[in-house]
Amino acid sequence: MIKIPRALSSDRGKPETIQSIFAQSRKGTKKGKNKRDIGLIQDLQAFLCAWFARDKACTFFFNILFISRVVTGPMDTSLKEDIKFNCDVSDAKYWGFFSICGLLLRYRDLYRSENNLKPWTNIRREDIAAWIDRKESRWPELEQKEFRDLIIDGKAFDPFDAAGINRALGPQELVYGAGYGMYMKPTFFLAELKSTKEVSGLVVHTSGTEYVRDLFTAPAMLRENTVFLRREPLSILLQYKFSEMNAKGHTALEDAFTHYGFPHRQLMDDTLEQRLEGLTDRYSGIVLRHEIAEFKEALPFWNDILAAAGDRLNEHYLRAVKDLIADTSDHGPLRTIVETKDRGALGLSVALLEGFPRALFPELRDAYAEFLRNKDWGAIEKARRDGYARFVSERERIVSIYRSSAKEDFTRELKKILPA
Repeated sequence: MIKIPRALSSDRGKPETIQSIFAQSRKGTKKGKNKRDIGLIQDLQAFLCAWFARDKACTFFFNILFISRVVTGPMDTSLKEDIKFNCDVSDAKYWGFFSICGLLLRYRDLYRSENNLKPWTNIRREDIAAWIDRKESRWPELEQKEFRDLIIDGKAFDPFDAAGINRALGPQELVYGAGYGMYMKPTFFLAELKSTKEVSGLVVHTSGTEYVRDLFTAPAMLRENTVFLRREPLSILLQYKFSEMNAKGHTALEDAFTHYGFPHRQLMDDTLEQRLEGLTDRYSGIVLRHEIAEFKEALPFWNDILAAAGDRLNEHYLRAVKDLIADTSDHGPLRTIVETKDRGALGLSVALLEGFPRALFPELRDAYAEFLRNKDWGAIEKARRDGYARFVSERERIVSIYRSSAKEDFTRELKKILPA
């Protein structure tokens, strides 16, 4: 056991061991703000350098073996494994709801996430094929399984009790998310916690690197009065959009990335990654405005309507109406974009409209085309207000059909109002 010299010992005058400083720092350092413990860390680093005869590898040794343990703490591998098990069970039960194309794209993203690959890294076909084979071979067994409780410090938590789990995880600088995604698929993730704050009456957890996740992912998720803002999926989405712009050309994307200072046809490299990290920070505020508006505009029984949709197409339509109400709300992102005259965010918002949202909101595309000609923000604001009124009216029509129909009739009647 190595004894620390008295000059580096505790303020109580009692010599300390390296092991004791490990223990104290894990309890007291938390996010590295305890000055006394940080001072001990710095002094111990100097001592270790002297101990190892000024070895040039000392700093590397210290950072890897000490700082990583003191500041971040060890991750509970059994907790990670249990979350991964629940993700796999969810994937096994719900993979059939995705289209073949959608499933393959989600496979690609999950494979990259599990193997820490950048979005532009080439994936060998035989590697991902073997990975998919291993994953799918477990599905018949996993389809019969139930979700596991998560154990933290000896206490069992329901896997959907995200609030309770995050309270228990607090000192570990991790964030856990749980909820229901597309097709009411249970979705879970565990990630690095970047920050927690209160915004407009909501608790907002912002996550960084994701350690465990399932096939479904989104840049943000609203659960009751909590928003999970997921930087990693948002960053990947923006990287894919940049690639799409380079490959196909896209007026809104080109205008957005140019406004944000991206050189045209920039190579996919570490410089681009740094630029995209900055853009992720900036655009995450726009994503948050959507979640806030969704909370403010929510109907308490909307999830019951989603559950009664009956098929994928109906559900996509219902979600599009809900999302467009949030986007065009006075609390939502489009109003913020107009007020701040954020041209880059406007271009991205137009470019990200796909499927039903794009078909249901032609006014925004028309207003954007006018904006490009004369820079008239008033046209964008008018499209927002007109769109909001129309989407709220459409939601009222959906609610009326739901309340007056049996479940089977609702599915059939909903089909009749879908855009051609």
